[in-house]
Amino acid sequence: MKLSGLLKWIGFMTVLALVYIHMQMSIINLAYQGRHKEKSIRSLKEENGYLTYSILSLKSANNLGYKLLSKDSDMDFVDSKNIVVLSKSEGPKDLDAQRSKEKTNLMVSLLSLNEQARGH
Repeated sequence: MKLSGLLKWIGFMTVLALVYIHMQMSIINLAYQGRHKEKSIRSLKEENGYLTYSILSLKSANNLGYKLLSKDSDMDFVDSKNIVVLSKSEGPKDLDAQRSKEKTNLMVSLLSLNEQARGH
């Protein structure tokens, strides 16, 4: 019986050691996966920074001006001959409002002149 008890104890300790080794290998494997993911995150952040810089440089006024005024471009600066001036058409309501506003302004200016004359 002592031999069978000893074999059971050795078998149990062997299984326990194998479980412990398996857990330690899993921990090490997870650590390697974490490092790999950190490297990929770092490289993605660097790529994101590079792409952001590229986008901002493409949107910059200097780049846009260079492209617009290049010799191959059909675009040009605005010429005074090409400017169109539009006037607002005034309807009857707008004219009435403008006239009443002018009358009010006239009355206010007359009253202020009258008060200035009294003050002197």
